[in-house]
Amino acid sequence: MKVVRVMKSLCLVLVFVLGWSVPGCSMFTKSSRQERAYSKYLKKAQRGRQLQRSHTIPQRGEMPSLRTAPPPQQNPEPPESQ
Repeated sequence: MKVVRVMKSLCLVLVFVLGWSVPGCSMFTKSSRQERAYSKYLKKAQRGRQLQRSHTIPQRGEMPSLRTAPPPQQNPEPPESQ
């Protein structure tokens, strides 16, 4: 009977020690939850900005070549009126 009690207490102590030593438990602290929420907010905001940019900036066509463009027309000088 004494052996069973000792084994139960040792198991309880072992579970308690392992539970506190696992680094995954630190993700449940208040600051960790806040950091995860903020990073999620940043990702969502960044996706929204990218989506807005893609809707507002139209796709540009090709630039016309200056070598094949017609020469600029020269405007004649207007007659002087006096």
